[in-house]
Amino acid sequence: MVLLYTPNKTPKSATTMIADILELDYRGLGVAKINGKAWFVENALPLERVQIRVLEEKRQYGRAVVQKILQPSPTRQIPKCQYYGICGGCRGQHISIESQREAKQNALFRRLAKLQSEAIEYMPMIVGEPWHYRRRLRLSLGFNPKTKTLNIGFRQKASTEIVNITQCEVIDPILNKTLQKLTALLCRFSQPKLLGHIELVAADNIVVLLLRHLQNLPENDRSLLMSFAERENISLFVQDDHKIMHLYGELPYYQVDGLTLWFDVRDFIQVNAELNRTMVKTALDWLDLQPQDHVLDLFCGMGNFTLPLSRRVKSAVGIEGVLEMVHKAQSNAERNRCENVQFYQADLDCSFVDKPWATQPFNKILLDPPRTGAAFALNGLCALQAEKVLYVSCNPATLVRDAEILINSGYRIQKTAMLDMFPHTEHLESITLFEKK
Repeated sequence: MVLLYTPNKTPKSATTMIADILELDYRGLGVAKINGKAWFVENALPLERVQIRVLEEKRQYGRAVVQKILQPSPTRQIPKCQYYGICGGCRGQHISIESQREAKQNALFRRLAKLQSEAIEYMPMIVGEPWHYRRRLRLSLGFNPKTKTLNIGFRQKASTEIVNITQCEVIDPILNKTLQKLTALLCRFSQPKLLGHIELVAADNIVVLLLRHLQNLPENDRSLLMSFAERENISLFVQDDHKIMHLYGELPYYQVDGLTLWFDVRDFIQVNAELNRTMVKTALDWLDLQPQDHVLDLFCGMGNFTLPLSRRVKSAVGIEGVLEMVHKAQSNAERNRCENVQFYQADLDCSFVDKPWATQPFNKILLDPPRTGAAFALNGLCALQAEKVLYVSCNPATLVRDAEILINSGYRIQKTAMLDMFPHTEHLESITLFEKK
């Protein structure tokens, strides 16, 4: 639920209390009740008694962190990551993967059940491997002038300090290998203070590296970088203040539903390759696509859903707000010989009922909006009177808000499932099918 309360003044001194943890919320926070007020506690599990330190207190709830575990839960796990508790990345490794998933699924189902009296078909959760699932990695770089060393890693939790890492337990193993070699390379640079950050992507055909630098790299450093890319078969991109340049290697791509989608290093792609393939297949199955269907895909990106579904229907239209992604989707359609699909750029924050593409007789709609949801596009969407609407969500709060709008416009939730796209994190992704009454 969204909590909108006026905060009290931050305590001048750290307050500690004893709390008994009752349950786990979907973000991996332990929930306690103290004097009738709900407290959300980091690093706490159900059945634990803990000493907590207050982080924030409002009228009807508070946030805290465990200072000392007085009575541990028998289900508490030893985190797999050596940087856990320091790194600002995943925060649920002390929770069993089964408990993480159950908490997320229960939260999703409870919220949607409150929206309609008709029964909802709650489908089994869609899960994959809980470790080494991320195919994209972004690391901060920082030169320490006192020690004359280069820090390479993630930002600390609630800090700008960098946690130096040598490996990450949730990224693709090939990225861990590349990271170790890249760390050794960058430490040899003559001007490490010119480095900004790096991004690594494990495409299906090649490992991609983007190096952000603040000024032109010295020739020797540039030569080291090029040699590394050639030796390790890296698709190398560099970025300065003005543009991104592709210096070496083939363009990256990933495959889904038998299609090949090319992308640039900064393009959005789903970071969990396994779950993306399963998610796309689920979407195609739930929409029950038929050869006579006309399908609209809103927030389509470069065609992750649009191109697979276009092969099963009479026509498909993808709408995206970023023009560069529209061009990428069109290019991918041409390369994959998808001839019955069209892509358009449109600001979905504005009415689109007068757009030429919106006059087509769409009978099925798919949307995969950002975390802010799709409330601004739903009036236009509902005006199309499609028989099925499939909503892929990365934020349960905006899903509930948007679902209420759809229900009030004559739709009902037919079925839903939780997607464990990001194990060990607070992110709750889901897929929900709405049908016209």
